[in-house]
Amino acid sequence: MRNGILGFSEPMASSPLWLAYSGLPAWLNSKIHRHAWLVFKTVVEIDCALNARPATVEIAPAEIAERCGLAPDATMKTLEALRRKKCLALFLPEHPEERALIEVKTPLPTPRAAEEVRAQFPFNRLDPAVRLRYASASEPETDKGTARGGKKDLERVIDLYFNTVGFKMNSFILDELRLVCQRFPRSDVEKTFARARKNDIRSLGWIVRELYRLGRRRDTGDDRKTAGKGRRK
Repeated sequence: MRNGILGFSEPMASSPLWLAYSGLPAWLNSKIHRHAWLVFKTVVEIDCALNARPATVEIAPAEIAERCGLAPDATMKTLEALRRKKCLALFLPEHPEERALIEVKTPLPTPRAAEEVRAQFPFNRLDPAVRLRYASASEPETDKGTARGGKKDLERVIDLYFNTVGFKMNSFILDELRLVCQRFPRSDVEKTFARARKNDIRSLGWIVRELYRLGRRRDTGDDRKTAGKGRRK
């Protein structure tokens, strides 16, 4: 070992290498924008850093823009285009400084199938049991019927959406509702939709902003209670 290299622990950004061989970089840049692969790869790197398995990433588009060296508005447009190409499930806020909910779609649509990439490139030496991240839908660790964001929760949020926001529905809105019910406690979702309905507010964006505010107020209250207990000791 020289200069302690083996003990070096600087944080590194990483993403699944098979994606670089899948034809996706050139396809995204040609179909969307020359920075599309950069934005998508940055989202993937954040997901890999935060989640052992593919899951929702909660981050402001402005932060993604900073990591990519791009303008926030351009990053917002690129994220929306990646959703239209079915590479991302996405709840995009109105302003880039607000937090978005982003999830890489699995199985991810790539020009070359994962099996082809595995056979033709260095991955053919991998044990067949090794799963390529984003290549196939992963099995959930908990029962979909009872875990937060499961089938029952999603059905309830869809009902709340229809009764509060409107009857427009497509695959993109369905993804937004799924991300919302995965991210926020069901009781908070129920209360916030009820407030929106009482005040005749027909905006999912408003509902999500209020859910974040509710969570922040709860966290602040918990911090104050903890501080109070510390002072009483």
